[in-house]
Amino acid sequence: MQKRNPHIARALFWDALILLALSCFELFTRLDAMWGPLKMFVNMAIGESVPLSRAVTYVDFTIFHTPLYMLGCAALALWTLLSRRTRRVCAMLILPAAALTAVGFALRLTLFGELTRTLKMLPLVILLALCVLHVIFRPARRQAPPIDSLPIRHRRSQHRRAA
Repeated sequence: MQKRNPHIARALFWDALILLALSCFELFTRLDAMWGPLKMFVNMAIGESVPLSRAVTYVDFTIFHTPLYMLGCAALALWTLLSRRTRRVCAMLILPAAALTAVGFALRLTLFGELTRTLKMLPLVILLALCVLHVIFRPARRQAPPIDSLPIRHRRSQHRRAA
């Protein structure tokens, strides 16, 4: 019995590659938005000798939600790319993919709204659907030929002895 469907495994590979590219692109674009508040925090804590507990109250931690989410998506895509994409691995991928999909729909909208969210979430939703399909549908089993119809192979030494 085959443990993976080659068509679904190939689709999983390409979808994970697209998800990794989109996640890394958005992660690097969000790093610039994170740098300003982090720089302010470091300047307050180190440069102005403000107590750490007070400096933390000025930092808006919601700016870290989307980059952490993109980091999780990139990690999921890497896991999918580096795995063998068998049915067992796909069963393990369903829970993290479903959790990231739910978190993705709960995140606040970006500058461009629903279009950006749809483009971001599409590879993740497809990855989840492919994993579910791969677990549900078993590949067709190849029927083993009857033992009587198998060709008999002789060793070379037996052929030489007969001749």
